[in-house]
Amino acid sequence: MDVGKLKCKYVFNVVDSKRLTLNFKFFISFLFSTICFAQNAETNYARSVITTLTSEEFAGRGYVDDGMEKSAEFIANEFEKLGLKKINDSYFQDFTMPINVIKNAKLKLNDKELKYGEDFIVKPSSYSQNFHQKEIYHFEPEYFAISLKYESSFIDFIQKDMLAQKGKHVVFPPYQFEVDSLNQYYKHWANFYKPEENQNRSIFYFTKDKLTASLSQVQDSIAEFIVNEKYYSKNLNIDDYGIESEFINNFKSKNVIGKIEGENKDSLIVITAHYDHLGKVGNVYFPGANDNASGTAFLLNLAKYYSKNKPKYTLIFIAFGAEEAGLIGSYHFVENPLIDLKRIKFLLNFDIMGAGEDGIQIVNSSIFTKEYELLNQINSKNNYLKQIKKRGEACNSDHCPFYEKGIPSFFTYTLGGAGHYHDPFDKGETLNLSEFQNIRDLFVEFINKL
Repeated sequence: MDVGKLKCKYVFNVVDSKRLTLNFKFFISFLFSTICFAQNAETNYARSVITTLTSEEFAGRGYVDDGMEKSAEFIANEFEKLGLKKINDSYFQDFTMPINVIKNAKLKLNDKELKYGEDFIVKPSSYSQNFHQKEIYHFEPEYFAISLKYESSFIDFIQKDMLAQKGKHVVFPPYQFEVDSLNQYYKHWANFYKPEENQNRSIFYFTKDKLTASLSQVQDSIAEFIVNEKYYSKNLNIDDYGIESEFINNFKSKNVIGKIEGENKDSLIVITAHYDHLGKVGNVYFPGANDNASGTAFLLNLAKYYSKNKPKYTLIFIAFGAEEAGLIGSYHFVENPLIDLKRIKFLLNFDIMGAGEDGIQIVNSSIFTKEYELLNQINSKNNYLKQIKKRGEACNSDHCPFYEKGIPSFFTYTLGGAGHYHDPFDKGETLNLSEFQNIRDLFVEFINKL
């Protein structure tokens, strides 16, 4: 029996169900409680990191109230506490980037004040816009779909649409096409409207989809509100709206880097996670617990383990900034490396690590099959997780710039959980972290056997 793999909450039920002597019962209970205490200590550390990074003080780890700067400083302090060595006498690698910051937004429809992130969001490239009373033009998605069947009818539709929308607020009703490409055309149709016509009017796109906020490195001529479909009506009245945005050409961000020297100093294992998130709009901030305070906590948990257990290979820990804006921090590091990229034996990137009850999924596992099989063997032997799902290559997190340089890499994310993503509901209390310790143990053994 591998006692280390038993779930702590079942331990004493298991012990009590056995006909054991009192002394042996005491010994077993003491053994299990010691194991459980160690496991809980690691999970509690992760929980404390997540609680800190998702607190209102860190303002969504984004582009207002020094959210990203405070987060980087916190991680560097944790590196120092754990004894990680600096590279070039610093834990930081600074870089700059352009970003369109949505500082505030409001919307009132049919006498109801809508809540940002819950009832509506704005297109991240929107420019500042104040309320203007305008006539409303309701776009007709059914007519749009029919017109696509013939070139002549489509040209006719464009001519009528361009004329009808002039000088008006444009409202796109909630509509779902059977063909995905049509949904994309519909979603981005407002981009065809001339910039000079958008100065004193806004676009209102009502959607059946979940409201998922994002970032933009550009500012365009359209101020667009993306609104939950339940607020749409043919008798829509736009009572008030506003967007306050600022385009910053050289926003300052930083990567946080630390090192633990191993027995073999020639080869490197790189462990990465991004610490940034979407920030704050008005009084609403995006906590980003699963994405990616959980991955940052996982990185720090591995650093904590190896600060007490010397690794086989030298470990480089990198917490990237500005991932949400387009992998900016990781691309900057690859183009301006502080280590010899050729020495990297393997890279492990962790993003969305707050669940795991349904297992984990690994991008690039169908590419690096030898490493995937090793991970599966470890999991099967120790029964850590329900499954390790295979996935091909995808440029969807910070492993990508390294992979493009030919560096072997995995991107791991957990399966299950509440499913909150890029919204104000991705809070620390929604993460149960029940599999956090098992996932950490799985990767510790994997790293040791690489």
